[in-house]
Amino acid sequence: MHKLSYKTIILSSAALLLSACGSDSRQASSQSSQHPVSSRYIKYDAKKANAIVSMAKRMLGQPYRYGGSNPLEGFDCSGLVLFTHSQVSKGMPRVSKAQYAQSKTVSLKDLRPGDLLFYKTSSTPTHVTIYIGDRKFIHAPSSGKEVKVASMDNPYFKPRLVKAGRLYR
Repeated sequence: MHKLSYKTIILSSAALLLSACGSDSRQASSQSSQHPVSSRYIKYDAKKANAIVSMAKRMLGQPYRYGGSNPLEGFDCSGLVLFTHSQVSKGMPRVSKAQYAQSKTVSLKDLRPGDLLFYKTSSTPTHVTIYIGDRKFIHAPSSGKEVKVASMDNPYFKPRLVKAGRLYR
């Protein structure tokens, strides 16, 4: 029990240092330069993609938490992507703007489970989700809600989609 409390304190402290989905561009820019993605196409890897989707499905029902990036504290949208993608790849960016910048664009016809969908919910792309197939995605929506499945055809999300991308290496 003492160990869990210590772990929770450390994770909570780390969360304060991290920014959430709507972070400012200065932080996204600095993170983008730390982990540049090659200009070459990121090939689809079914094994990695299945691991990402499987992990995301296990996080269904976890609470939304601004700055959260693990099941002990909850998730914001980019924290969920960081957590799931870190299971299969190293050097994942933390914030949605850096994830947007570093992901390689994928056409909607080439969209595969494990890919990311970026949505413009303010003046810039600020919301990121994990595509799971059949035009559905898993995401950490907003305060007071839980990680859940939603549809690309949802009237709120459909007009706000700005990019599909692949991030794992």
